[in-house]
Amino acid sequence: MVRIANSSRCRFVMKLEDMQLFVLVVETGSFTNAADYCHTPKSTISRRISQLEKDLDTRLLQRTTRKLNMTEAGEHFYLRAVNILKDVEDTEKELTEGQETVKGKLVLYAPTLILDKCRHQVSNFANTYPNCELELHSTAMGQRAVLDKRFDLMVYIGEPYDSSFIARPLGDMGYDYFASPEYLEGHGSPESPEELLKHRCIYRISNESDVISWNFGEQELMLKPEIVCDSPYMAHALAIQGTGITRLPLILAAVSVARGQLVRLFDGKYTFRRNIYGIYSSRRYLPHKVKVLMDDIKRALPAEVAHLESEGK
Repeated sequence: MVRIANSSRCRFVMKLEDMQLFVLVVETGSFTNAADYCHTPKSTISRRISQLEKDLDTRLLQRTTRKLNMTEAGEHFYLRAVNILKDVEDTEKELTEGQETVKGKLVLYAPTLILDKCRHQVSNFANTYPNCELELHSTAMGQRAVLDKRFDLMVYIGEPYDSSFIARPLGDMGYDYFASPEYLEGHGSPESPEELLKHRCIYRISNESDVISWNFGEQELMLKPEIVCDSPYMAHALAIQGTGITRLPLILAAVSVARGQLVRLFDGKYTFRRNIYGIYSSRRYLPHKVKVLMDDIKRALPAEVAHLESEGK
């Protein structure tokens, strides 16, 4: 519908259908021809055009028994109406085609670790669809912070925070607790989660919660870590340097375990997994470009994760 303003009268809402009917009457030359064209009673078309004139407080058509002519105001309205309807048609076509083609801009947010593991899919997408502009954000910020931004797709590790968004499972990844042999030699190896309170802990924070804790099955251990960071890579590097004990994704720690740089604590008893989701705003109007990239990530990511996790075995 089109909203039309009149400086001396209140606003009213004009239906595009009525505008289309007026154009149809003019172009077919009569109410009868227009009625036949759209299979609508002539009386209905006449009534709606009369109502349109009443709303505009302007005579658009001059009716005689032999001919239908536009008034000066009618000619002006006709020209404007044709342009408006063409713009609406072009916009609808553009948006519809945009949903079915891969073009425009695609804004992706993902944790650094995941974005790194999806680099082949992102590169393949960019090479296959050069008309689509990719805007990639590698971020450690929490899910809630990203939801306030403009994005097309967010890849996130952990459960969705906002149920108004759509979350599609893309896979999962494992986590466990690690320290270097040098650290354990100097400080001893903890035999239970409670003993971690006597150790230097490197905690990786994601800004999702003010609570600093690690979970061990159903047990939650509140921590007072000496080192806090927002990067898994930094936590990993500090652990290798013998700085303390940390919790890491297996895809990051596995190679270091295989090389003898890190030791998996508690014999893997407290290993756990987190789901990876693709988060977007609408199931019904999911742009084709987002679906293409997300499908490619879903096909490749689980195998990539499994391969990287197995390197430490």
